[in-house]
Amino acid sequence: MLPEPVYTLLRSHNEGLSFPPFSHPELAVVTCMDFRIHLRMPENFAFVLRTGGANPEPVEPYLAFSVARMGIQAIALIGHTDCAMQYPDPYVLNHLPTDEEHIRHYRAQIAALAIGEVELFTRRQARKLSVRLGLPVVPLLYRVEDHRLQHLDTTLPEYPSRLMGLERSL
Repeated sequence: MLPEPVYTLLRSHNEGLSFPPFSHPELAVVTCMDFRIHLRMPENFAFVLRTGGANPEPVEPYLAFSVARMGIQAIALIGHTDCAMQYPDPYVLNHLPTDEEHIRHYRAQIAALAIGEVELFTRRQARKLSVRLGLPVVPLLYRVEDHRLQHLDTTLPEYPSRLMGLERSL
């Protein structure tokens, strides 16, 4: 059973249902910074934090603060199809108008933030966040092909051997 705020997000986004403005946020959302992601949701309904690959680690302190401050009871972690952070090409950074030292630094950071397979990463990060924050964290997938949200099963494979080197462990 999905937490009510996540259910509201799915109905608003996928079905186009409208809701009156909320008096305060009921959901925290962490999603990718990709320009193709446009979430349809009620006014004043959610805090939305965006980070490359929907990786919550860089924004987790902000997430924890917003959850504690507003009494939010659920989090939606939204990965997406065709994510550039799956296997980023750090040499894209060669086009930055800066010196080689900064470019090398950014390359190393980007390589370390690679997420591997989106659905598996989103599920694992949702599990980790749920344990650390003590709240339900629901993994969702935004399909850029049709702009719909899909709930991801929270079952994780035992040994995803083909991905072991590409994904951080729990």
